[in-house]
Amino acid sequence: MKRYDEKVLNSLLDKYENSLLYTGQNQRKQSIEFPVKKSTLPEYFDETSMQFELVHAQLADMEEKGFVRLIWRKGKEGHILEKCLLQTERAEEIYAWLQRRTRKQKEEDVIHICREYRGRHPALDAFLQYVEQRIGQGQSVAQYVDMDHPQVMAERCRLILHILENRTEIFLREFSVRYLKDSKAAEKEIAGAAGIIARFFPENTLTELTAEQVLEEFDIFKNPSWVMVKGSGVFTLSHKEVGGQDAKVMPDSRIYLAALQGGIGLSSQDIGDVCWDVSCPVSRIVTIENLTSFHRWQEEGTLAVYLGGYHNRAKRQFLRELYRAFPDCVYGHFGDLDCGGFLIWKDLCEKTGIPFLPRYMDRETYMRFCGTGKDLTEHDRRELLRMMEEPFFAGQRKLFETMLEVGKKVEQEGVSVGIS
Repeated sequence: MKRYDEKVLNSLLDKYENSLLYTGQNQRKQSIEFPVKKSTLPEYFDETSMQFELVHAQLADMEEKGFVRLIWRKGKEGHILEKCLLQTERAEEIYAWLQRRTRKQKEEDVIHICREYRGRHPALDAFLQYVEQRIGQGQSVAQYVDMDHPQVMAERCRLILHILENRTEIFLREFSVRYLKDSKAAEKEIAGAAGIIARFFPENTLTELTAEQVLEEFDIFKNPSWVMVKGSGVFTLSHKEVGGQDAKVMPDSRIYLAALQGGIGLSSQDIGDVCWDVSCPVSRIVTIENLTSFHRWQEEGTLAVYLGGYHNRAKRQFLRELYRAFPDCVYGHFGDLDCGGFLIWKDLCEKTGIPFLPRYMDRETYMRFCGTGKDLTEHDRRELLRMMEEPFFAGQRKLFETMLEVGKKVEQEGVSVGIS
């Protein structure tokens, strides 16, 4: 037998828990009601159904218990229901009758989990503090927490910690099987955990990254990570004997980049074994944001490195090793002439500690190629105005003013300089 009484009472309690009545903040008289209509109780209006009398009988019993008050349609008293009103003063009895936990009990479960996982990592602490504060203020945490299943919150906290504490390169499928058992179903959970890390990581350093890029920051890769290089420079590859500690140069592993017109791709598994020959001069090193521009780049005496948008930990380590080998080189970055391109340049400088100078990201270049650009969005305009106030972009303020006046942004592929 279908329990229409339970359906109606649960719906009423859901509304009650999300109302100001529940938190005691209501400033006016308020009633909690369940409207009886086709969208809420379709069987009641189905003439072929035998449920009409069952609905009446069950809800009349609830009224007799003092849980609800039934409101009948005008002129149809005792025949057609219009709505059911919750008797809020009997809420505790209703919870007991339904064997349902109160919102306060559910919130206490979640707060207990927050306190259990506090102190493990600053990013997780910031997330837990956010959840506790929202609960304390009577606000919803449904974006991150299923209040009916608090154990899912604990599982999410454990997953976030597994990501934050990962220190060895691992593929996403391997990671998901190791920690969540079901590799396919787990990817959605992992993406959700990565989104939380991006939002709550200290100093907002990961907020611009996608879930995949966040995972790469912690050496979790959907596919192998590659660093592509071309131009000037010579390196060898070292390796460690199995079970040994001492690195040895592999025989015949000397690579002359100038001999490779299209450059070479190095897996993140190999870049730690790259040893640069400092006796072979490199005058400039430039990082390039987009793949097409990297392939077309030609500049004498320059070592070019393809970034692919935001850099990850493996690429930053590769760049730091380059800087150690060639500290006197001129370092530059070539990216899109838009907000994202300049933020990538800033992020690159701050996270590597290398003084990259912008290449072909100046006002003169912009004026030459803005005719091929796209219109600035309102978001672009707000972001440019915000960036103009940042000390880091002091040298770009005139360019940003020009971009706002012209109303265009220019992608790197539309800038035909430094290329063949």
